Amino acid sequence: MIVTCTEGWWGAVNRRTFSKLAGVLGLGAVLTRNTRAAMLAGHGAAPSGASVWDRYMLGSAYYPEWWPQTEWEIDFHQMHELGFNTVRMGEFAWSRFEPAPGRFDFSWMDEAITIASHHGIEVILCTPTAAIPPWLYQRYPDVLSGNDAGAYTYGGRKGYNPNSEHYLAACAQVVTAMAEHYGRHTGIIGWQLDNEPGYPPQLYDPISEKAFQTWLENRYKTLERLNREWNGAFWSNEFTDWSQIRIPRNSAEGGWQPAISLAYRRFYSDSFLEHLRRQTRVLRQHCQSQFIFTNWPAPTWSVDTYTAAEFLDATGWDNYVSAPGLSSFRRQYISSFLSDFSRCAGPQQRFLCAEQNAYVPPNANPEGLRLQAYGDLAHGSHGELFFEWRRPLAGGEEHRPSFIKGFDGELNPAKAKLHQIAEELTRLGPQLSRAKTVADIATLYDFSNAWAQGYGSVGDRNPRYGGEIQAFYFGLKVLQRDIDVVPLGAEFSKYKAIVASNLRLVDDATAERLGAFVKNGGVLVLNYRAGTQELDNSMRRALAPGPFAEIAGVHADAMLDLFEYNTENGFLDSKHQAELGFELAGSGVIYHPRTIVESLVLRGAEAVGIVRGGRMDGLPAVTRHRYGRGLVYYIGVDGLEAGFYEAIARLVGEAAELKPLLEAPDGIEVTSRRDESSTFYFLLNQTEESHTAIALPHPMNDLIGGRQGVTRISLGPLESAVLASSRT
Repeated sequence: MIVTCTEGWWGAVNRRTFSKLAGVLGLGAVLTRNTRAAMLAGHGAAPSGASVWDRYMLGSAYYPEWWPQTEWEIDFHQMHELGFNTVRMGEFAWSRFEPAPGRFDFSWMDEAITIASHHGIEVILCTPTAAIPPWLYQRYPDVLSGNDAGAYTYGGRKGYNPNSEHYLAACAQVVTAMAEHYGRHTGIIGWQLDNEPGYPPQLYDPISEKAFQTWLENRYKTLERLNREWNGAFWSNEFTDWSQIRIPRNSAEGGWQPAISLAYRRFYSDSFLEHLRRQTRVLRQHCQSQFIFTNWPAPTWSVDTYTAAEFLDATGWDNYVSAPGLSSFRRQYISSFLSDFSRCAGPQQRFLCAEQNAYVPPNANPEGLRLQAYGDLAHGSHGELFFEWRRPLAGGEEHRPSFIKGFDGELNPAKAKLHQIAEELTRLGPQLSRAKTVADIATLYDFSNAWAQGYGSVGDRNPRYGGEIQAFYFGLKVLQRDIDVVPLGAEFSKYKAIVASNLRLVDDATAERLGAFVKNGGVLVLNYRAGTQELDNSMRRALAPGPFAEIAGVHADAMLDLFEYNTENGFLDSKHQAELGFELAGSGVIYHPRTIVESLVLRGAEAVGIVRGGRMDGLPAVTRHRYGRGLVYYIGVDGLEAGFYEAIARLVGEAAELKPLLEAPDGIEVTSRRDESSTFYFLLNQTEESHTAIALPHPMNDLIGGRQGVTRISLGPLESAVLASSRT
């Protein structure tokens, strides 16, 4: 028997009634062939023969294993009604795919994929290796690793041990079976490896410790070399056997050697990269015309995602930046930074927003959902997958809001906004599918420096590496231009300006390449402690800026460290703390240091920022030096205020002759993408202020509003605009 949809059917039958009907009929409530064909039309599916990257993937995570089969039809129908064309499934379903060792059951997923396909929804299938089944842990407890509290016990997710041969063999078995079964399935467009690999960031177990020792032996070859490079004579840390080297955790007074801590972070990254490579090799053997990617929790956290681009077809990240409008508009630049990072880490600039909040809290403007979706598109995303369709009836995320607001089948209060997002992105996404971002500003990001200094965030008292990188990136947004976030091995010559903040660990070759960049006309930004360390985290025999001293025309002969001297520990009283500041270019604006003030000595550079207050009053704080045809800015301080980094960015923009892509008020983010015929401009109002009649430099087409030849554009609170200009 077949249930046939007629016009108005869904409005007359609610979820509960339909579920009962489907149960009585003993089916997943499938639709007629003609109805299915009608549903497939006009919902953003790629045209016949087109690449999957020629359409915009819009959808959600969905877990059919949580729900009776009679409800799948309802869910996929609602997804179709909302305008979705993609669903992500399977990442935590190992126990359902393989309920016992070597016994596989794919029938339930087969049916889910069939129903999704009938509604015009294509599938990204996940390898389920992020949550191990009970039988695997029962057989081999070493498949789980541990943290400072000890070995993980069964329960929860992740925590798996990528150095356990038992875990890797089980992964190979389930991934091979899935690849053989689904590798040529026409309803599956891609694979997601695992789920948020590399988090939590600890592998503290005996097997990983032995693997770490082997990794060190392969890297250093001899203990003599390791002891020399690590300076093992310090605190009598000279090893005579590889087995003496332990995972760096819970040390006695003074902490672990910086070199071993960095080596462990590199080992940790390599462990997860090899785990993902193994899965990729299996899928490549059996799959046809299906892309492979993974969803990083954030692409900067714990695994070298630039290296992962060597074997993935795209990268992805899970965007859980808080709702727009509830905090400073600059907070949304976290999303911008991580999307730009993902774009630069993805082959051919391909990346997905693999998870995006499907709701905003009731005290937030629902327009923020749309703004975040357009933010991902503006930075080059090829898809937006929300999390999640329905929250579970039980489990660790049972209170997490989702598309379905409760358990009655109704969409959450942002329903109208979600419909708008789906309609607009399904329409606009394909128009932008071949448009690339062409940036002339770059921020350098280096994992070795991140692991050596700690990630941190902008709001931390100690922002560490990631926070300082983001602070400079946020500042650069005032230039209203595109920004790349690239590794040290990137080609520098295509940029006009490069910010290389916190570049402490650097080799001579990279220093020489940056010197050549400046000599040939580029503008380079360095900051405190630049070039002071070797790649193994040991110190160079040179004061900051080390190998950059010639091109920077300055050196630091002393430093005030505000972690050592501050009012909290009494080393610095409030009077001396309050009087300490610095001023840029005679602006009269006093900024305040967060953690560092270097005592700079000019060696050809000029001071464009001056320390104000105390015995350091009048010393250079920020310098500028001409080298060849370019300039080097050296920043000997860090700042508490966002305005400091914006002021630095304006100096850089003026020196590099960087004009805005479009002139817009503060708080409106401007980016662009271009293809062979058009340049697309994005204006994202990150504030809750309205901006009317923003003048455009020439007539453009308003792609959201469908207007031709507009010369002015207005943006309400948190609204976005996409404009197109012919390049001919």
